[in-house]
Formats: sequence, C-alpha cells, structure tokens
Amino acid sequence: MAHEYRLLPDGFRQNIAHLAPNEILDNLHTIIHENSTDVPEVVEHFEYEQQLDKSLLSRSSVVGLGFGLMSPVLGMCTSMGIGLVNGGPFTIMFGFPICGFFSFLCASSLGEVVSKYPIELHGASAMIAPKSIKPMCSWFTGWLMLLGNWFMSIGVTFAGAQLIISLVNIGDRDVIADGRLGIYTVLVYYGVVTVVGVVNLKYARYVEAINKVCIYWIIYAVLFIDVLLLLFHRQKFRSLPYALFHFDNTLSGYSSAFLSFIIGFQQSNFTLQGFSMLPALADEVQVPEKDIPRGMSSAVLISTLIGMIFLLPIMLILPDVDGLFENTKVLPIVDVFTHSTNSKFVSVFLILLILGNLFFSGIGSITTSSRAVYSFSRDCAIPNHQLWTYVDPTSESKVPKYSILLSMGVSYILGLLPLFSTAAFNAFIGCAVLCLCSATLIPLVLVLLTRRRILRDAPVKIKYKLGWIANVGSVIWLPLSMVSVCMPPQIPVTPKTMNYALVVFIACFAGIIVLYFKWGKYNFKLPLVDKQIEDTSTMFELDNRTFPQKSQLLLSTDTNKSEPQSPSGPFDDSCREDKQEEYDLGDVKKVDF
Repeated sequence: MAHEYRLLPDGFRQNIAHLAPNEILDNLHTIIHENSTDVPEVVEHFEYEQQLDKSLLSRSSVVGLGFGLMSPVLGMCTSMGIGLVNGGPFTIMFGFPICGFFSFLCASSLGEVVSKYPIELHGASAMIAPKSIKPMCSWFTGWLMLLGNWFMSIGVTFAGAQLIISLVNIGDRDVIADGRLGIYTVLVYYGVVTVVGVVNLKYARYVEAINKVCIYWIIYAVLFIDVLLLLFHRQKFRSLPYALFHFDNTLSGYSSAFLSFIIGFQQSNFTLQGFSMLPALADEVQVPEKDIPRGMSSAVLISTLIGMIFLLPIMLILPDVDGLFENTKVLPIVDVFTHSTNSKFVSVFLILLILGNLFFSGIGSITTSSRAVYSFSRDCAIPNHQLWTYVDPTSESKVPKYSILLSMGVSYILGLLPLFSTAAFNAFIGCAVLCLCSATLIPLVLVLLTRRRILRDAPVKIKYKLGWIANVGSVIWLPLSMVSVCMPPQIPVTPKTMNYALVVFIACFAGIIVLYFKWGKYNFKLPLVDKQIEDTSTMFELDNRTFPQKSQLLLSTDTNKSEPQSPSGPFDDSCREDKQEEYDLGDVKKVDF
C-alpha cells in the first residue's frame, strides 16, 4: 500500500536546519521585546576615557558570568536549610520558580533602563531622576549597589568555604574540634578570596573563556548530581506528590504557613539576585546596550530552569528533615547526600561538583564588585577615587587593580566577623539582598514616575503594555523580597539566632547619608554625558540643525576632556572639574513627532 508523505514547509525546514541552542533565548527575546525600525534607537553615551578592555566580554560571557553569580547548584545547596525548615519540598519547589519569574520581570525591567543608559546603575538613576534630586538618587543607588556587590561576594565565597569544611568533616566528624571550626572556616575563606582575586588581577584575559565554561560546568554538574543521586539512592524514594506538595513548617516555630512560605523565599533570593550586579560591566562589553540586558534576563531564565531540574531529584530522595540539623559541622545538603547514597565516595564526588561552581561564582563576584568600585569612583563618589580608577596602561590585562584589591580587602575584613559572632556575619549576607533590591528599586520607581516615557526609544524595550506589568510587578516584588530577608527563619529567637539584616541595612543607610553630607555633597559629580545625544521625544529645529529640548541640555561636561583621567598616576587625589554648559537656542520652533 502506497503512503503519501508531505514535506514540511520550506521556511520551517530551514529554521530547523539552522536553529542552534543559543538561538532559543534570542528567539524568546524577540517575542518579548520590541524590534521596530520605525523609531530610532537612542542610547545615552558617557564621556569617560575608555581605560578598560572594551572587547573583554561577549554576550555569551555576560550570560555565563550572571549564571555563575546565580548558580542554583551553589546557591540552593548552601542555603537549603532555610527552605527545609520553613515548609520543606513545597516551599523549595514552588518558591524557587516564583522567585525566578519575578526576578525575570526585574531583570527585564532593569534591562530596559540599562539599554538606554549603559552604565552602572547610579548613572541611570542620575539621568532619570528630576533635576532637584539627581545627586541624591545617584548617590544612594551607587552606594547601595556597591555595598550589595561587596556583601554578595562575601556571601558566595564564605558559603563555598563552609562547603569545603563540610567536605573535610564528611569522613570524620571529629577531625575539626568545635572550638576551632570557625578559625578553619575563615582560613579556607581567605584562601578562596585570594584565589579568585588573583585570577581577576593576573588572568583577566581568560575571564571570557572562564565565563563560557561556567555555563557548561553548571549544566553538566546538575545532570551528574541528579543522575548519580537517583542511581545510588539506597533508601525508599519519596512519591512525586510528596516531592512537590509536602509542607511542614514545624521546625520553624511559626504557626502561619503563609509566613513560613514567604520566609522560605530567602533561599531563592540569595540565589537569584545577582542579575543586578551585571550593569557594572558596561565598560568591558562591546555592545552593552544590547548584551547586558539580554545577558541579565537570559541568566535568570537559565538559572530558574536548571534550578528546577536540579531540585526535583533531591526532593525525591530527601530523608527526614529532623536529622539534617543534628550536626552543625556540615551543611544540610551534605547530610542529604550521605543519607541517600550511604557512600562517602559518591557524596564527596557530588560535593566536588558543587565546589566547581564556587570557582566561577567567586571570580564573577570579585569582577562585578571591583567594576562597581571603578565606575562609581569615576564620579568622585569614594574617597581616594583616583586610586580606585587607576588602570595601568602598560599592563596586559586592563583591569582596575586597586579596585580589585579594595574588594578583596573588604572581604578579608568582614570575613573575620564569624570569629566573634555568626549572627553578625549572617546579617551582612542578608543585607546584600536588601542593598541590591534597594538599588534596583530606585531606577525602576523613577521610570514609573516618568510613565515610562523615558524609555520610549530604548534599544531594548518590552512589547505592548507588558512593560507596565513588568515594572509594577518588579516594584511590588522587590520590597516583598526585602521583608522576607529581614525575618528570622526560626522562632523563638535568641541573640545568637536573631536576624540582624535590617539593623545592618539601617546602619549602612545612615552611613551613606552621613558620607554624603561629609564628602559627597562637595566632591560627588553626576555622570559625564555626551552633550550631542538628542532627545527624540521633543526636538527643536534651528538653521537646519537639531537640538535636544533645552531642559535636557544642562549636562555635566568635562572641561579637560583631552587630558587623561590619571595624569599623575594612581595617587593623584584631584577630582575632575565639571562645569554646567547651556546651549543658546535663540529663535527656535518646536517640531512635533
């Protein structure tokens, strides 16, 4: 019997033949974002001397760096105890995708801003804010983002150090005495900070390759961990309904299931907040107005998807939660592995796969925090700013080495806190999320206050009215995340178990205010903006020339533009001198568009 076969349409067959895996995210961005050629794209250009390597990072490298900062393997494993106490499988399996969805909204909304103003976020806040509050908005955005970068870097590297100590203790729980556990953890932490710092200082030219390898490492680590857990599991498997819907918050002490579920977001927020650290890389990306926005949202999507694949098998082999917190010398995830496999060899191999993520996440966190120092210092926001912006023109790796050393120094100093108070150190880790959320919230609120008109001609813009939904959803989600991070995971609390993140945040906020009136008010400068950029929303015509609206022309310009930023080397503490220039438009007539 003859069968008739019908060929697929030519266009569909051609798309299949040429579809590469890395095109999937690009196609998704095409669906979500506008791609109109009718309205010219306007990107704000900034008048800074290009000292860093503009070709250091490609789009795929930005995605890899963001994926490393938001690694679900390292982030969820080292903080899994929070989710297990506050509900267990249900909180973890549903809290993570919910957090991932809203983090994607935040990344997409922030991506619109970065595409219009491709600079660290303090520059975007300065451009969007009303003239009377530009300095304050820029100052607070910059400092909150910088502190968030520093604290998040500390959190990533210290979590890795704790995992290394857990690996040492997996064979013999008494190999490290209780009284020496904190000292050894800090020493390992110092070693991790030193290694990732040296890579940033001496081997920055390999960061592009390292970030690309990061993507493959995390994906293959997830596959290996999931498969090996399912193959070597020696206990009874949990049912799928249990792995997805079981909820028990007895250990948390909270009577409200909803409150426990909200507190369980802490675990996901620690993991997925790293996207807001990426705009600081604008000076080292070839096309930052396109690559950074897409890199942020792509990294969030990949982290969320891979995280869900990673977590489900762990919930299927999850032992009784009560026994996971008996030994304080190892992280709960280590006990999960050992109880499941009954094999130290397999458990050690699984932990080593997780520790591979530490290398990528640690390098990325020092990279972003040092670039935040560099970018903010160019506007004289940090004392000794000339030192932090110095880039040796003769070096093979064009990196701000003193900014890297400063970030490492902050990590070293705060890394001593666990020797005195674990609660105080954990408060700084929680404060990282508070600072990053606050810094992200400022420009997004300013965008809403302008009714999104400021983004009308941005290169990356969300289609239709979805931009409003994304902006409003982000502005609602970020404060909720901040509330979640401030809550203690368990009650009743003691001075040692209390969550002091809000106290540290308030202290940091007060310090930022004091520093502004003592230093910033007299030294801080608004970002240097290219005065030739046109405002396409309202233009004026004069002698066949076009000019931006007059209110847009009061810009900060460099009076010594031809001179290099560091004329006397890294220790010249002279701040740049700006002047306000205003164009005389004379007799003009308005042109409506």
